[in-house]
Amino acid sequence: MESVDWDELQKKVSEIKSNTVSAGSRAVYQNSYGRFIAWVFLNKTHLVVPAFAEKLGSISGLSLQQIRKRLKPLLDRDQSNPPLQFDAIEMNVFGAWLLTLQKADGSNHSFSAINTHRAGLFNLYRDYGHEMSPVMEKEMRQYFKGLKREMASAAARGEARVKTGKDPLSFELYRYLCERLLQCSSKDMMFARTYIIIAWNLMCRSANAFSIRYIHIEWSGDALCVYFAHQKNDQEGNRPRDPRHIYANPLKPELCPVLAIATFWATSSFIGDDRLFPGSNQYERFCKCL
Repeated sequence: MESVDWDELQKKVSEIKSNTVSAGSRAVYQNSYGRFIAWVFLNKTHLVVPAFAEKLGSISGLSLQQIRKRLKPLLDRDQSNPPLQFDAIEMNVFGAWLLTLQKADGSNHSFSAINTHRAGLFNLYRDYGHEMSPVMEKEMRQYFKGLKREMASAAARGEARVKTGKDPLSFELYRYLCERLLQCSSKDMMFARTYIIIAWNLMCRSANAFSIRYIHIEWSGDALCVYFAHQKNDQEGNRPRDPRHIYANPLKPELCPVLAIATFWATSSFIGDDRLFPGSNQYERFCKCL
């Protein structure tokens, strides 16, 4: 009988269990609950686990930012070393912390941003092997329902912005950017133009555009078909794998996606990477081009 490497199998099982949250989302959640824990250390010390506080050391005279910096390497999801006494946390404590949050300009966060902190708290419990009590969950639903109505009323009174999130990219600005990028002959500008045209035609998030691989692309008649294996609103891949279609635009060559890809390939070197946009930190590269 073939021997089994139980350590390796258990490691794989742990990796699969932790794969319920993407790396990007995990980083956001850890940043969120790191801020909450730092605030608790300053304002609600009775909720801190003494053994964890001992590891952190004295925080006398430290600012909130300094405590967060010292906390970060200690928040390693070790369930035998939890930072907080989870059974003692009440919704009023978390709600009070949320009320202290503001943007750098002093304005309040949007409901979407606040809701991210709620997801971060749930992730904190999950990371350290605890379940939130039904009472806490019920109180949290009530709090956020009331908060949402309060924010809507504030917007109606003119005390908060009606619009939230990012403004859409207009077609006029999109065309202007494509024309200006076409006038530049550098490889980075060729890349930026191809990316913006592909993302526009696919109506997709930047992460989806940068994750396109050659095996995700095929021709069907006069259309270039692109399949998305993973999307933010379909984390488990349950939706049908229907392709999105891209068509040539011979009337406006500065906007033609097929021509953009052709010029990008003609000016790029291939290093064995099977991605349409090879390399790391491609979003930062695109932002620098703009």
